[in-house]
Amino acid sequence: MGTDGLAASSDNLDVVLGRYRALLGEALHAAIHTTRDATPTAAATQAMLDGFYGQIEYHHGWRTPELQSRPWQPGKLLRPTLLLLASELAAGHTGGDEHEAVHKSIPAAVAVELVHNFSLVHDDIEDGDEERHHQPTLWKLWGVPLAINTGDGIFALAHLQLSHLPARGVSAESAIQLAGRLDATCVELCEGQYLDMSFEGRRDVTVAMYLDMIGRKTAALMECAAAMGSLIGAPQDTALSAQLGSFGRALGVGFQLRDDMLGIWSATALGKTEAGDLRHKKMSLPVIAALEYATPKDQDTLTSIYGEMGPATESQIAAMLAILERTQARQRTRAMLRDYCDQARNRLAAACATTTATESCAALGTLLDFVAAEGI
Repeated sequence: MGTDGLAASSDNLDVVLGRYRALLGEALHAAIHTTRDATPTAAATQAMLDGFYGQIEYHHGWRTPELQSRPWQPGKLLRPTLLLLASELAAGHTGGDEHEAVHKSIPAAVAVELVHNFSLVHDDIEDGDEERHHQPTLWKLWGVPLAINTGDGIFALAHLQLSHLPARGVSAESAIQLAGRLDATCVELCEGQYLDMSFEGRRDVTVAMYLDMIGRKTAALMECAAAMGSLIGAPQDTALSAQLGSFGRALGVGFQLRDDMLGIWSATALGKTEAGDLRHKKMSLPVIAALEYATPKDQDTLTSIYGEMGPATESQIAAMLAILERTQARQRTRAMLRDYCDQARNRLAAACATTTATESCAALGTLLDFVAAEGI
């Protein structure tokens, strides 16, 4: 698939992600404002707290850096969309009302999106990233202490959403189960981030270690989203929840491997800097695979380049690309991507075999097709 194919794949993804965008935006905005309105505030500090909630809205796309209102500029909303699609599919599996399942699932979908954004706020601090979506990050605008506090606030907002599930018709027992699942996933996210930061400066990181790290940092929340949606749509069908959770995890690993490849090859097709991950010396899977399979001489070259301060030069990037070519790092990464996408496809096919929710199955298939797109 060439540039046109990648663009077409992105267009299909936008259709799927647009399915619930307005619904999720309304619910996410309401979650922030309802919490603000429910908090007793002294007149003397009310205006000051506008800054706190303004920072939360800024990160989610409703405010400018000056905290002025603007038309919403959301992220992909991939994880909450995955949750709602899984709830639809599960309801169709048991002959339930698919629209009612989506209605019940909204607080959980908002919770998953908020957890994702809490992790991004803290990741930006820990990684020193100054921009996200071409906008300054929270810590860059307001400093690390306030950004940490705002991230913590987003984390608390996420968990608060699950308390609204019973009002949507979810049993108290199921709500507790879902809260436990999300908490366990948050621990896994932190484990993944710890591993990611621990890998910095090390050259003994193996492909297996990297896959385990992204399984926690990236794929765990996608597994959680699919499993939670399934449990809301079909509370008694734990086997289906496990099946859709496995789909979400394999999809999540594949999503990260795809991103790793785009960070080095075909990046310009999506508006990224060519070989940007090499320029910034990111330890993505192609580089780790190259280190694992390179000759001692090429290993020394990679280690020396990555050991220098600052971004890589053009000549160093050229040398690294040649090493990646010699070690077939691109082909190895693509093969792993295909393997995880095959796993996801098998799980999805099994889950869709006995459901009436054909539209949600098709939408989930589109998400998978986007990740599996050839030509990278």
